[in-house]
Parts: sequence; structure tokens; C-alpha cells
Amino acid sequence: MKPLASIVGGSGVRSLAIVGSGWHPPLFREEARSLLGPIETLHPRIVFVTQSDSVIDRISGASLVDVALSQTSRMWTYGQEANQDEVASHIAEWAESFLPEGTFAVRAKRLGSGIAGLSRREIESETGAKISSDSRTVDLENPDHEVVVVLAGSEDASSHWADAHVGQLVVWGLRDEISKGPYTGTPPTERPFFKPVTLDPRLARLLVSLSFTRGIPSAVVDPFCGTGGIAIEASMLGLEVFASDLDSRMVEGTKTNLQWVGGSGGYLVEECPADRIHQKWGKRPGCSFVFDPPYGRNAWSSEDGLDLLMNALGSAKEMSPDGTVCTMLPSNPEALLGPVSDELHVMGMEWGALKGKIMETGWEVSMCAPVRVHKSLSRLVVVCHPAD
Repeated sequence: MKPLASIVGGSGVRSLAIVGSGWHPPLFREEARSLLGPIETLHPRIVFVTQSDSVIDRISGASLVDVALSQTSRMWTYGQEANQDEVASHIAEWAESFLPEGTFAVRAKRLGSGIAGLSRREIESETGAKISSDSRTVDLENPDHEVVVVLAGSEDASSHWADAHVGQLVVWGLRDEISKGPYTGTPPTERPFFKPVTLDPRLARLLVSLSFTRGIPSAVVDPFCGTGGIAIEASMLGLEVFASDLDSRMVEGTKTNLQWVGGSGGYLVEECPADRIHQKWGKRPGCSFVFDPPYGRNAWSSEDGLDLLMNALGSAKEMSPDGTVCTMLPSNPEALLGPVSDELHVMGMEWGALKGKIMETGWEVSMCAPVRVHKSLSRLVVVCHPAD
């Protein structure tokens, strides 16, 4: 076995390791790029960025962040099995410089298949024993500091195809205060106005985050607001919201939900056709149009709803020519099997043809990624920027 290769951070520029949820690693990385700009990808679920107050503030609102680690260090392992004692020794050496005095606990986390030769429980106990001293004592119940050790192996390709190189990687650092686990939001069933078609809060927050690709939007516009799931997430992030729907019951329900959740962003909710939002709200530069459009009965195999989508995109371009669009479109579940091809069926036509229709409305697709709805339906998360 080759020796462990270690890169120790903490001297000079501080780095923040962000570990993503296993639900959808590609979209975790896209969300990190949208919120933070350039990132260093070490693993499908681990990215590094330079730590700053603004980075902490932006990533705290993300939907797919599992844990964030400051004062990080990392090492790659080679061969069939890693040497557990050597890993624990590297972490203990790091702790001498970067773990503050006081009580601490070591928490190990496995990604994918983990790393052969490294037991999560034994890494915790052995590393804790090596770090423990008169000035740093173990407290598993209520520690002053948590040292998190991530044992990152190969990912499970059954839930998403692997599109990033995976090596065996150990990352560790101090759990940052923003680390609250994957975002869950307010359960829709607890809101005063609820319908079974309500968008999952995690997905709604993700769509809002992905619309940050060109910077913080001046407002979030949802022309198909339904029960207000997207409007709620945008308002909770402090963004101004313009929401509308053809159904007056949905309009009143969205107002009720927004009042109930008490987000810090201002909002206006009105009854309006999706193709007339530019007339309703007027010209507003820098908006993000974030929406989950109605699909019709046959979802990905039918063009039901296509004209509605195209008209909404045209009105969005009139309202904010320099804006961003983030939406979801029904697609063939084959989208989950590999990179999205132009032959994939989305809304009743090939994706390449649909991208052309989107271009005719003044928008150009810049990112797309499939998410599973159930075994016979997936949805394509799509981000568009101005075509001109």
C-alpha cells in the first residue's frame, strides 16, 4: 500500500469544506456554484471554498448542504485498505494547531461505500484518545467543539449517475455553526393552506438557490404560484417576491401562507395569467423567474402545457430581459441513467427541439439535471439565461 498523502489547510487562507446531501450530488454542486461562484470539487459530495463571512451567509440558506467544516484538512488514501492509526495521527497533529482548548467530540461520517480499513466508530474513539489532553478533554454529550471526520468513498450509482471523479478521500475540520443538516423547511401539511400538489420545500429552496447564478436577484417571480411553496422559500431568504396564479383560491392561499410563515422578504400576490406578468408587474431588471409549471395529464409524453410554458417565458423576457429562469419540466425517466441527451423526451418532444423553442422566447438553457419523481416520471431542473 502506498503511503497516505496529506494536504493540511489552515495556514494563510482559510478553507471551508462543504459536504452535500446524498439526495442529488450534481445538484448540490450546482447549488454551491450558484451561491458561491468558483468551487474546488474533491468528491461528488465535497467541495472546498475560501472561507469568509459572505460565504457563510450565502451557504446558510442552501437546501442540499449536510455539513460545513472550517479549518479543514484532507488526505487521499491509496491501495486496498487505509491505515487507521495513521489517519488518527494526522488528525491529532492537525488538532494541536487548529482545535481550540476546551471540550470536544469526534464525529465520523461515511459517504458512499466509505473507505476499506477505516471504521467510523474506531476512528472516533482512536482519534479522540490521541487528541485528548489536559487542555482538550472529550465530552460526547455537550462538547464545546466538534471535529468531524468524513470518510468519502465511491458513491452509489443506483440513485444518480457518477459525473465526478471519485477517489478515496478523508476530510476533517471543525463543524461550523451553519451545519444544521440538509434543509427540510416547513412541512407543507403544517401550513394553513395546503394541497397535495404542493412542492417539497427542499426542492423549492433548491430552485431559488439555482437562480442565483448571475448574482442575488432583485426579486423572485413565480407566475404559477399554487400554494406558494417557492414564494415562501424566497421570502424566508429575504428576497422580494412577485407571485401570481390564474386560480383565485391559490392566490388567497399563497397570501395566507406567506403571512403565516413570516419571511423577511416583501411580497405581492395577484391573480394573473402567466403570459401577462410583464403587464402586471412592469419592467424589473435582474429578476429570477422560479416556477413549477402545470404539466397536463400525460406529463413527459405529451405537449400539454407547452404553449403555456412558452408564453410564460416570453412574458418573463419582456419583464426582465437580463433575468434568470429556473424551472422544472417533466421528462422520460431515462434521464436518470446518464448525461442528458438531445434525444431525451421532455414535455412530449426531444430535448434538443425544446431547447430550440426556449431559445425562440429569448432564453438559452445553461444547466439541466434530472430528479426522480417516481419510477415512471422524472423532472428536469432547468436554468436559463438571456440568449442575447
